[in-house]
Amino acid sequence: MSENNFNNESYRALVSDLINDAFYLKGTSRRGVIAKIRQYAEVVVRRILDLSPNETVELGNGKLQHKIKEKNNPLLLRAVKDINKIGSECTHTKSIREISEDDVTNTINRLFELYASILIEYFTKYEFGTNLQVVSSFSILPPIIRYITLNYLYDKNPNNLMVIDKLALVLLKALNKDAAINWLEERKEVLEKTPSVSPDAHKALIENFGEECANLLCENAPNMYELCVERVNSVANALDKRGILYDDFESAITIYQKNGIISGSSPEIKEFNSIMEFLYLGRKPQYELN
Repeated sequence: MSENNFNNESYRALVSDLINDAFYLKGTSRRGVIAKIRQYAEVVVRRILDLSPNETVELGNGKLQHKIKEKNNPLLLRAVKDINKIGSECTHTKSIREISEDDVTNTINRLFELYASILIEYFTKYEFGTNLQVVSSFSILPPIIRYITLNYLYDKNPNNLMVIDKLALVLLKALNKDAAINWLEERKEVLEKTPSVSPDAHKALIENFGEECANLLCENAPNMYELCVERVNSVANALDKRGILYDDFESAITIYQKNGIISGSSPEIKEFNSIMEFLYLGRKPQYELN
């Protein structure tokens, strides 16, 4: 994304107000929460489409939805349509039905899909796993957003070893150990045939240790099924002892502020830092909310 038109700083005050009113303001009705999320979703769509502040954004607008379709991401299109539908219902007076907690939960889930769509577009440009600093910073996002992103990336490219590894682990954190193990079991036959050492890693081993040693290391390395099961069990044991460090923006933001901003000025780094800044825009640490 060029970001010639959209600028995070220009929307800081607006986003802070919308996030506050949607998620932090006590006593807000369900209808009010969804109405604010709809407004906020317009800002997220502005970012996705790189629109300037003077361009009108209405989620139900046919031209805007055509631009969304051009992104070729069904997850994104569904999120925009669903948020527009329930958001319009909560904004206008034609609908008088009671808004349920499920309505709120579903709308928040669609918002998470909008977030994931920003990351999906980034990792379509810069393959997930090629920059370990980016992978590390990405891991500071709430597990559910990582899950949606990685699940989409896996469906598009099931051969990316880093996606497989991180998806299995985030299933553990976003859902539970059974979900992670079941996911691996469903793909056991394929994963057992998948080496855990990528061709690029094999080449690096040859350069560092010579061909004979590299081949021996690769032959003795576990396959992806074995590796992922071992890692899921190991991380599950660690979580049982210390619990999950963060599961939402509010519990993750202090870690992001301390460790999540990557040093560097390459287009890849600058774009990722900008995405992370945007995703945390308006979020408050848990200790400020207690």
